[in-house]
Amino acid sequence: MIKQIQVYLSSLLCCAALMLCNIQQANASHAMGADITYVCLGGNTYKVRVTFYRDCVGIPAPTSININVKSVSCGRNFGITCDTISGTGKEVTALCPTAKTTCNGGIYTGIQEWVYEGIVTLPVQCTDWTFSWTYCCRNAAITTINSPGASTFYIYATLNNTISQCNNSPTFTNKPVPFACIGQQFQFNHGALDIDGDSLVYSMVTPKQNVSTDVNYIAPYTPNDPLASVPALQFNTSNGDIVFTPTLMQVTVMAVLVQEYRNGVLIGSVVRDIQVTIMNCNNSLPTLSGMNGTNSYDTTV
Repeated sequence: MIKQIQVYLSSLLCCAALMLCNIQQANASHAMGADITYVCLGGNTYKVRVTFYRDCVGIPAPTSININVKSVSCGRNFGITCDTISGTGKEVTALCPTAKTTCNGGIYTGIQEWVYEGIVTLPVQCTDWTFSWTYCCRNAAITTINSPGASTFYIYATLNNTISQCNNSPTFTNKPVPFACIGQQFQFNHGALDIDGDSLVYSMVTPKQNVSTDVNYIAPYTPNDPLASVPALQFNTSNGDIVFTPTLMQVTVMAVLVQEYRNGVLIGSVVRDIQVTIMNCNNSLPTLSGMNGTNSYDTTV
C-alpha cells in the first residue's frame, strides 16, 4: 500500500510539472504572496521571518524590509529591519526540465521565494502584539480585484505574550504558488504546523492593502468565493484544505488566517496572502484503481 501511495504522489508531481509547462507568461508586475511567522529565542526575544513570493516579471525584490511592531493596549509602536537570509531569492516554480521561466529569460511564469529575518525583544507583555509589513504592489495580472497593480500588500501576525513568554507561531510547509486547470478539481493545503502543539483553527479572510483597508473584489467575487468554481470553493476550517473546480481563466487572490489556541485561549495567529492562477490547460489527472488490486480506497491503521 505504501508503495502505491508513493507512486500516486509521484504521478501527481509529474502531472503538476506537465501542467506548468503549458502556462504562458502573464502581464505581471510584482507581489504574488507572503506571510510573517516568528520563533521564540528565549524570554521575550523573537526572530521574525517574512517569506515573500515574487513574480519574476516585475521590479527586483528589496534587499531588506521594515516590520512594524505594535501593541495598542500597551501603547507601543516601533519598527525593526529584516534582512535577506543567505541563499534567498531562489526560484520555486515547479517546471519541466526543458522549460525556461521568466526568471531565466524564458516565457513561462517564474516565481522566486525571498526570505527576510530580524530580531526583536518585546519590552513588555501585552495581549495584542502585531508584526506587520506593508509593500507595494500586487501583481497587475490579478483579474478579480480592482486596480491590482496599484494595490498595496499588507500581511501580519499576532502574539499574546501574557500567556507564555516564549511562544512560536504556526509555520507553513507548502509553498503558496498554486496553478490550476479549468474543469479539473484542485486541492491545496498550506501544511501549517505548530511546534508548541497548540490547536490550529483556519478561516478565509479578506486580503488587505493596509491595516484598515481591504482589497476591493469585483462582483461576484468575495473573500470566501474569490474565483469562479462549480461547485463553489470549499474551505475546511479544521485543516485549511481549499478545494475548487475552476470554470474560467483568471488570476485571483485569497488570504487564510491561522489562529493558535492554548488551553482554549488565543495565543497567536498568522495570515498568508496568496495568488492563484487558473489556466486553460490539458493536464491529465492520475486515477486510482484501489489498493492492492481491490476496489477499496481506504484503510484503518
